[in-house]
Amino acid sequence: MTVKALSIGLKGLEGYLVQAEVRVRPGTESIVIVGLPDASVKESRERVIAALGHFNVDVTDQKIVVNLSPSEQKKNGPLFDLAIAVATLKELNMIKGKIPMDTAFIGALSLDGMVVKADGMLPALISPKGLGLKKFYLPYDSTMPIQMLNDLDCIVVQHFEEVVQHLEGQELLSFSYDLPSNDLFPLKSSSPQKDFRHVIGYEQAKRALEIAAAGEHNVLMSGPPGCGRSMLAETFPSILPVLTNQAQLE
Repeated sequence: MTVKALSIGLKGLEGYLVQAEVRVRPGTESIVIVGLPDASVKESRERVIAALGHFNVDVTDQKIVVNLSPSEQKKNGPLFDLAIAVATLKELNMIKGKIPMDTAFIGALSLDGMVVKADGMLPALISPKGLGLKKFYLPYDSTMPIQMLNDLDCIVVQHFEEVVQHLEGQELLSFSYDLPSNDLFPLKSSSPQKDFRHVIGYEQAKRALEIAAAGEHNVLMSGPPGCGRSMLAETFPSILPVLTNQAQLE
């Protein structure tokens, strides 16, 4: 039979659903990955085999075929490691519990089985609203604003064995997840902000900025040095509305 586990792929900064389909059949010990993988995805073979070794899995005379669907999208990055490893263990009957199809597995694997962060995790976590996902298994990342991810059940793991244990119904110890520093996600400015109303003159430029702020338009400022562009740009945030939770994440 074929086992499926879900993950998230990125097309630019937009996430899309990826199914890691795994089938094991007799053959020379190997893992074959198809579905337009790049070099970083192909290297998952060695990382996954090393992680499987922690479960004393004998893949001698076993050929593991992995299809990353949709096949027409180019896959890049090591974020699929965890999903491939989970689906492989399930196909080898080492995981008895069912792999839920509203759950995604994102994270790279190290050779000792640790689940480590990789580029693109935050865009992957922002995108599931339209993908029907409710739960994520992901590695710890101190810069991840996990408290801002509303309506998502994020299960933070350190080792591949913890993922398997949780899928089997065992409870994990709570993982302390500190908020990122305000330098990364500033909610309020601690220093006094220059105020737009204190700018004298520049009536046409101020009118243009007010319209841009009201309509969420982009602005291109041009002119010779000393004409007031920097001053207007520094005071502009004082007339902007407070960013929404989603806007801060984006």
